[in-house]
Amino acid sequence: MRAGGGKRVTRVAELLKEQIALILLHKSHDPRLQDLTVTGVEMSPDLKQARVFYLLREGADAIQVQAALKKALGFIKQELAREHILRIMPEFFFLPDAGLERAARLDELLHSLEVPESGKEPKG
Repeated sequence: MRAGGGKRVTRVAELLKEQIALILLHKSHDPRLQDLTVTGVEMSPDLKQARVFYLLREGADAIQVQAALKKALGFIKQELAREHILRIMPEFFFLPDAGLERAARLDELLHSLEVPESGKEPKG
């Protein structure tokens, strides 16, 4: 979970993550949005901007999903407004979550640095 700071920001980010995931899963009729999982929300400290991070299922078309999210943005905001979570609706930015890709790349780099043991002790 990523947040800009403070307990309120963290709580709002977590609540938005849950609500957006539920909206996409149960209320959205666009099948392209069934291929994503909301992984986190990062809020600005003033709660006016929200970055929503998501992962795609393997084989999902990232461009199509991004287009579907852009099209559904008004619907998502409308559904969130019905829940009365915030007085002011933040501006949403939907971004692919690169966390797993970064972790895999880091793991790959660490494994490439491993030196096979040659049985010799370093001199020193």
